[in-house]
Amino acid sequence: MKKLGYAVWLVMLVMAIIFYKERAFFLDAGFQLFNMINEERIQVYHYRFVTVLPQILPFLLLKINAPLWILAIAYSASYILFFLLMYHILVHYLKNIALGWVLIFLFTLTSLDTFYHIQSEFYLGLAFLILLFGVVLKNPALNQKWQWAIIIIHLPTIAFSHKLTLIFFIFTWSFFWLSQKELRQKNYFFFLFAFLIATAIKSIYFTNWYEAAKQADFKTNLELYFPHFQTLPSNFVFLERCIHYYYMLPILLSVVTLFYISRKNWIKTGLTWSFTIGFILLYNISDPGAMHRFYSEVTYLPLIIFVAIPFMFDVFPDLIKKTKWLPVVLGVLICWRLITISANHQLFENNHIWIKQQFKKAEALNTNRLIIKSENTPQDTIIMEWGIPFTAMHLSALSGPKNAKTILIMQDFDWYSDKINGDNLFFSPFHKAFRNEDLNNNYYDLIKGKYIEE
Repeated sequence: MKKLGYAVWLVMLVMAIIFYKERAFFLDAGFQLFNMINEERIQVYHYRFVTVLPQILPFLLLKINAPLWILAIAYSASYILFFLLMYHILVHYLKNIALGWVLIFLFTLTSLDTFYHIQSEFYLGLAFLILLFGVVLKNPALNQKWQWAIIIIHLPTIAFSHKLTLIFFIFTWSFFWLSQKELRQKNYFFFLFAFLIATAIKSIYFTNWYEAAKQADFKTNLELYFPHFQTLPSNFVFLERCIHYYYMLPILLSVVTLFYISRKNWIKTGLTWSFTIGFILLYNISDPGAMHRFYSEVTYLPLIIFVAIPFMFDVFPDLIKKTKWLPVVLGVLICWRLITISANHQLFENNHIWIKQQFKKAEALNTNRLIIKSENTPQDTIIMEWGIPFTAMHLSALSGPKNAKTILIMQDFDWYSDKINGDNLFFSPFHKAFRNEDLNNNYYDLIKGKYIEE
């Protein structure tokens, strides 16, 4: 199981290198890579400083002026290398293969778009959360100084990565409290209390405009649908996606449930189901339309933790006694998931194909800057229009800085109307206009040209 786990991460690393453009140039990752290159500094947003770690390698390469394609590969690979490191610490130093496989389940069993939508501090925080419980389980008495040194460092890192990590912390804490009598002592409760304090500090003093807007949306939707939550459109969208894409979640939930019921373990049955249903409802209220699959998958992905931990710590040890073929079955399952994830790259490649087609139109118009109204674009292909200017810059500049081109897609261009005649500008979709000299010309050297509407 340990070696199989390493093999899974190595395959994912190879996939990350092969599909580096689909990963490193997509939306948030493309935006942050663009800013890292132009500002020449590591990017941290919304106080989520955990995102520093996977940026270290591409940042160091940037400082030695490595080519754009090298930076992009490093940026893509760094996230897998980060998770591989977490896995290595868990299985090699902490001797916890079960938690190592929980980490693998998290990024394979229900992952589809999330493999390509790499830039999420939520994933990084959850990886640290799993690692932190590996530290706790190494010595359940929690009476070692090295444990508390790690805990003190990791608790704020996890709490600041995403507010929703609190839910997964409480579930994991509760599961192991029920499972191991050694943890039913004051140090383990102090561990919980310390995380609650870190989360409270984050919520009270470090809530930014983005999170405040999300909270406002949640409150609005809660009032709108209360108490008829069964009518949320996202409930039906989620069920449909479980059938077509996230089928491993209901399958594993069923296996865990049947196992607990057969042993009349009603407490863990209730724990698993209450957190699973509660979290689904929490997200569905916040995003009742669930329009973008890749976006909602960011939050649906961690649901697998609610079933992966019970499976690996309770179900798997019992089943392995009855059948030695279980690791083989698990290996075949993971292979299938990796093949499925790999095949999904076409969705993101189609985005690049469309952008390159627009480049040809721009050349016919004798420009390297194109503007297109939203209604004239295939929304299912561009996925989210705000990321297109950055993706376009990356794709075009791969063949050389002076080949850089950009595309701006919006519903209206009123904000840009007084600047549209400039021939030395790069328009950001966030109502910003950069001069060519504001960009890092070693990577993006936009030669003079005006924005022309296609």
